[in-house]
Amino acid sequence: MAFDWLSDLQPLFDAQESWHDGSYGKPAAAHLLSSQHTPFTIACGADLLAEHVRRFRFSPQIIQRLGQVTDRMGRSMFTESFLNHLQRIQLRVHLSAAPEGTLLLPGEPIMSIWGPELQVRLLQTAVRWLIWDSSQHATTAALENWNKGHWSEEETPHPPRHTFDPEGWKARSVYIGGGNIAPDSGKEIPTWPGLTQMVNEAGQSLVQIRRLFKGEHPLGDVWLTAIQENEASVSHSHICFHNNVTQKPEEVQMSRFQNLLQPVLVKGHPAFNSPSLDYLRQRTWKQLEVFHQWKLSGYPHGWFIHS
Repeated sequence: MAFDWLSDLQPLFDAQESWHDGSYGKPAAAHLLSSQHTPFTIACGADLLAEHVRRFRFSPQIIQRLGQVTDRMGRSMFTESFLNHLQRIQLRVHLSAAPEGTLLLPGEPIMSIWGPELQVRLLQTAVRWLIWDSSQHATTAALENWNKGHWSEEETPHPPRHTFDPEGWKARSVYIGGGNIAPDSGKEIPTWPGLTQMVNEAGQSLVQIRRLFKGEHPLGDVWLTAIQENEASVSHSHICFHNNVTQKPEEVQMSRFQNLLQPVLVKGHPAFNSPSLDYLRQRTWKQLEVFHQWKLSGYPHGWFIHS
């Protein structure tokens, strides 16, 4: 049975509020931050969200169902003008996320979204179920191996067959995280934190995380605004950023870098095709192998200063 996306109506109430107060078209930016309660987070679920956008539409049946939602006085809770807007809506949001299987530090964005405020609000349920929950299940699986000192596996098991519902998404994410846990293991995950905005001291929003390397060895994560991303020349072999761990400027000599936030939706359209699940699982293992050499609480990360 398909997942009931109308089981959580709060994002729709939030979207309707922006429709009636006139802020619905105002540009908005938001981030989903990784948990502060684990040493790392394994990003997961971006391809699921792209698949959801391919599938979901506000069909006449869904609009009719929303029109039947009433309060205690029997009055419709969604106005006719808002429901008409939903029928005509075309997604125009941009969403970028870390590739599935990528290791992120506590408090770093798993994904970034920007676009009309109403549409950003509408996607909160999908972000929660598909990216937040998937990332937490993948992280739980990876942490079990991390805590046991397992950094690799000799043979990659076949991916599970998964359905497009919470149990299927969980089985998929546990597999990507390197686990062999039954989907009904009952392990709790951190509470959904909601979307927030990650900005620098000047109030400019983060648009990119640039991971610096010397060969295969990660040196630090640099957070960039849109303006800073243009300033941070791709040709330079060094970069300076404010290290949040030491609270001091740090200059790093690098041989290469990787932009972690990759397009998932461009003007509301899915922008990529995900690799196979076994490849994503191997990426997680590779991340554990590389990062176990770091004491992650001391891994350098912070806002760009100059290159």
